[in-house]
Amino acid sequence: MAWMDPDEAASVAARSLDVELTEKAAGNYVGMRIVHDPNARFAFQFRHDASSSLARFTTDSRFIAIEGGVPSEELQPIFDAWWARFVPRRLVNGGSVSQFAGTVEFDMTIDEAAFQVIAAEQGWVLPPRIRLHFPPPRNPRPVDPALTHLVRVFPREERSPGAVPLVKYGGRLILRDGCFRIEEPGDTGPLVLFSRGSELGLDSEGYIAVGAPLAMEGWDRGARVGERVSWAGPRSADETDEGVKALRAACGKGEVIPVGAVASESLFDWRSPPGG
Repeated sequence: MAWMDPDEAASVAARSLDVELTEKAAGNYVGMRIVHDPNARFAFQFRHDASSSLARFTTDSRFIAIEGGVPSEELQPIFDAWWARFVPRRLVNGGSVSQFAGTVEFDMTIDEAAFQVIAAEQGWVLPPRIRLHFPPPRNPRPVDPALTHLVRVFPREERSPGAVPLVKYGGRLILRDGCFRIEEPGDTGPLVLFSRGSELGLDSEGYIAVGAPLAMEGWDRGARVGERVSWAGPRSADETDEGVKALRAACGKGEVIPVGAVASESLFDWRSPPGG
């Protein structure tokens, strides 16, 4: 069932009321949004005394009152202060102010345990209105012990990259002199940086493969070393990332391509419809 928005007449009236409330109910008025209960109506939200507060300005049955939340102008300074703390340490991918929920939201680049270490070092005490969203912890075993003698380093990102452009890139993943590269004719090829959750192991057929933990079987195995792989981009490597530093120390200079959770091109071929 498709939701229908309120009609134009209701929308015009709601916008006018929103302007009036913003001016005359400042400090209590949170904002306006559309709700379905089940019909589409405009909801006007207040920190407290919602019903009586709305009744002071209108009795229009197309409008309802909702209680809760915090005006954006109170939340924005909290967002700005903590954004300024997080960004220099590469701890956030993004964030927002949610006035209807009364919260400040941040998408973090490291898991909660790693963040708590930094917070303790910095003496941070987060305000109760902050909500942090963490990625999963890094895979604690990046390389199957049986394969450690083959690689100088299995380079993984220290931070979660957040939103990644969805342009498809591809190339042959090779292991040359203990370093992972994307093969290029007549050259050593750029170095490869994998996602923070990647693992090097053996798939169900005994091939060396890069994938997620416990997902080394069938089409979920990720990509085998030596085959053509795909990744999303474009992305650039951050030279301050601990994974990049480890890669430089083990494999030297040259271009670094962050491939994230690399996938076999055969996987995409297998899933494509005929002629696709």
